[in-house]
Amino acid sequence: MQDSSDWTKLEPEVNSTDADETPTYSLQSEAGRFECSVSGIRWLCQEKVGLKYQFCSWEEPMERMENIQYMPAGPLIDITVIAGKLAEIYLPHWICIDDIPKISDKFAVLHINDCGDVVEKVSEVTPSHVKLPEPDFSPRAVLMKAGAPVSWRCKVLIYQTNTAFLTLHVYLIPCDPALQQAVDKIKLSCGYKVIQKPYPEKSLKMGHRFILTADLDGAKLCPENLKLRYESRDPNFFEVYVENPDRNITLSLTEKNTQQPVWTCEIRRDEYQSTGRTQGEHFVDRHQCDLISRVSNIQPILDNLLKKGVIQQEENDAIRALPTTQEKMRKLYSGALKAGGHAGKDIFYEILKEKEKLLVDDLQKKES
Repeated sequence: MQDSSDWTKLEPEVNSTDADETPTYSLQSEAGRFECSVSGIRWLCQEKVGLKYQFCSWEEPMERMENIQYMPAGPLIDITVIAGKLAEIYLPHWICIDDIPKISDKFAVLHINDCGDVVEKVSEVTPSHVKLPEPDFSPRAVLMKAGAPVSWRCKVLIYQTNTAFLTLHVYLIPCDPALQQAVDKIKLSCGYKVIQKPYPEKSLKMGHRFILTADLDGAKLCPENLKLRYESRDPNFFEVYVENPDRNITLSLTEKNTQQPVWTCEIRRDEYQSTGRTQGEHFVDRHQCDLISRVSNIQPILDNLLKKGVIQQEENDAIRALPTTQEKMRKLYSGALKAGGHAGKDIFYEILKEKEKLLVDDLQKKES
């Protein structure tokens, strides 16, 4: 079994970034062993190759898999080889295979082709992948026999909402990059902020219930517990609500049946306050007049806003053409910041903290 260090990680090129389209990723490699840093796909080749792929939704095929008593065990990925030939490819899975006898008998690979669904036997399973020698391609994914008592490698995703006070949405999902992208898309489009934290180190039992707690008096959490299961879209989440928090907060995830903690993290005060929001009103709104009159380092601010996609090239050119910094700031407020909502203002605030640190510090002192 090859360790992850045996594979050279490659960053894919994103070929489609339209908000309404599923991104397409492409990769090129010379001969050797490689792994895609986004999807986790691994491949072995003896010559230069090129491939592209898209994540597919499990929503429709999952019903068909349940009818034949299988369940998803990895992301559904549509792979196309556009140059060269792959000797082997390894599809990622999120199943913990420790202490499971005859593990390969419980795995299968789904192949969706012109004739429909084909479920293929597995020849080799590693702790993180299933091997396909000399494969042909179309949408493919790793399957697990339904009813098998397995554990999943999981992720905890934390999003801070743009509502008043502190409200967090906390998701527990399998290590599925496609599902994480889908949740990110929903949350970020609403202006929510990601709070990045380490994932659980141990695998978690599929179908078991888990309880989330917070070590802060007055914190309200809903629901009381969640079952770990695969939902192809719009998975459920814990909501954590705290009025006027004033210190670091520790979140803990516990398995309901055993009462054993499986994950903890500390969310520091400066992390949940870093967006500049106070009870729904944003820092850049509260200090609009001061920022318009006192910002001086406007050029690198515009550069970063353009890079982050808050302003587009045409608007960037129009702002830069204005004669004074004050007029540029007014144009920025009336255009991109108004259109970008909380998400755009969050990005602007982070750039201000870097490019106009003394000004931001001064304005924050006036609030304290």
